[in-house]
Amino acid sequence: MATRYFKTDALVLHSRHFNESDRLVRFLTCDRGKIDAVVRGARKTKSKLAAGVEPFTYGHYVFYQGRSLATLTQQQTKENFNFFHRGLEDYGYALYFAELTDRLLEKNEPVTAFCQLLLAAWRSLNSKEKSLNRELLSRAYELKLLTLLGYAPVIDSCVLCGAKDTVDSFSAEQGGSLCSKCSLGQKTVPFSLGTKALASFLLHNKFERIKNLRSSDI
Repeated sequence: MATRYFKTDALVLHSRHFNESDRLVRFLTCDRGKIDAVVRGARKTKSKLAAGVEPFTYGHYVFYQGRSLATLTQQQTKENFNFFHRGLEDYGYALYFAELTDRLLEKNEPVTAFCQLLLAAWRSLNSKEKSLNRELLSRAYELKLLTLLGYAPVIDSCVLCGAKDTVDSFSAEQGGSLCSKCSLGQKTVPFSLGTKALASFLLHNKFERIKNLRSSDI
C-alpha cells in the first residue's frame, strides 16, 4: 500500500484560523502545486510548527494526506521573509505577489516554475538596497506570471499580422501589440517605443537586473 506521507519544498501563501488551536494553511509546493493543510496546534504559543507556517516562509515540509485535507507533520524553515516588519509598502507588494499567484493558479497542478518565480520575487523584494524599484518589480512579476500561464503578451511585433516597424498600440483583448493598420476598430492604448522597450526588458530579464532599474538603463 502506498504511503500517505509526502514531503516537498513549499512557500506559505496565507493561513487562517481553523479552530481553537489549529490553522489552515495554503502552501505553494514546488512539485504538487497549491495545497491546503491543517497545522495542528499552530495557534498555541509553544507550537513547534507555528514559526514555519507564517506567510512569506519558504521551507521543507512533510505532510500526511487525509481523505479531504493534508496535515502538516514536520517542517524545516529555509527562509523567512519577514515583510511584516519591513513596512507596509514591502508587505503590500509581497502579499500582492502571493495573492495574484493564488488566484490565477489552479490547485493540485505541479508547477515548479511558479514556485521558483514567487521565491525569486520575494528575495528581490527583501533586498535592503535603497534603489529598489518595487513598482517595476511588480510589473515584471505580472508579465512573467502571465507567461507561465500561457498568456504571454506579444510585444515585439503585431499580434495579428507580425509587422514590427509600425507597432504603435496595445490591445489586451488581442493579447499584444498592434500595428497602425491592424489597430483600426480595436480597443487599444498607446504603445510607444519606450514602453515597448521597457516591457520587453521586464519580460526577458531576471529580477536581479530589474529591481534597481533606472530609465537610463534601457
